[in-house]
Amino acid sequence: MFNRLIFIFVSSLYLVFLSTEIVDTAYAKGLKDSAVAAWSFDGNFKDMSANGHNGKMMGKPKFVDGKFGKAISLSGKGDGVVTPELPEMDEVTVAHWSKCTGRVGAWRVWINVDGWQKGAVHHQLYPGNDIGWSIHTNTPTDVKAEKTRIDDKNKDKWVHIAIAYSAPQKNVKFYIDGKLESEGKYTAAGPATLGPARIGSWDGGGRDYEGEMDEFAIFNTVLEEKDVGTLIDEGLDKIWSVESRNKLTIVWGSLKINNY
Repeated sequence: MFNRLIFIFVSSLYLVFLSTEIVDTAYAKGLKDSAVAAWSFDGNFKDMSANGHNGKMMGKPKFVDGKFGKAISLSGKGDGVVTPELPEMDEVTVAHWSKCTGRVGAWRVWINVDGWQKGAVHHQLYPGNDIGWSIHTNTPTDVKAEKTRIDDKNKDKWVHIAIAYSAPQKNVKFYIDGKLESEGKYTAAGPATLGPARIGSWDGGGRDYEGEMDEFAIFNTVLEEKDVGTLIDEGLDKIWSVESRNKLTIVWGSLKINNY
């Protein structure tokens, strides 16, 4: 009787753990499946997704301690990451950690497509320190976060930024540190192009980023607040390393075998 009570207790704990793990596994799989490119910057510029969109070093970026593992540090003098051509997307989310350390009041690029043609995305800071999202030929072209400014008050601080764009819905949402801050509307909207591009610079020149970036990811869907929260809390490495249910099934089988 005592052994059976122990078994019931352990089984109950296992089922609670299992239900949580199923959600976590499915959730992580959803994020991984929708990733077009993901760069953790843990000592390299490799794409963590299955798409092989590896970046290439431009200038002399350095690897420093970041929010998760390592991050890249850019001097504001021509450093950055060159990214390859990416598919055109009707929906897209760009998410990353940012810590600006200089060039406050200047144009500062997070990711800008080379050139400025139909559908090209420029995600950058404006001279007024506004967080912006621009798509060529959309109306309006430029949409900005309503409250947060990356100015002297936010200098040297890590800020998580996620921009979720939908051409069919004609809107773009700005998530700052995991919370929906504002939403911009379009009267005309088309597919977005995010590569070839540069992280931390623009081939038009004069918009170099000075500071650090970490966990830079592009998804081909509109992420919601819960999704962004998972990126913030777990980090890319943990999301990509979530195990399947097989291990849990083995544990459950062991529990049943040893029940007596």
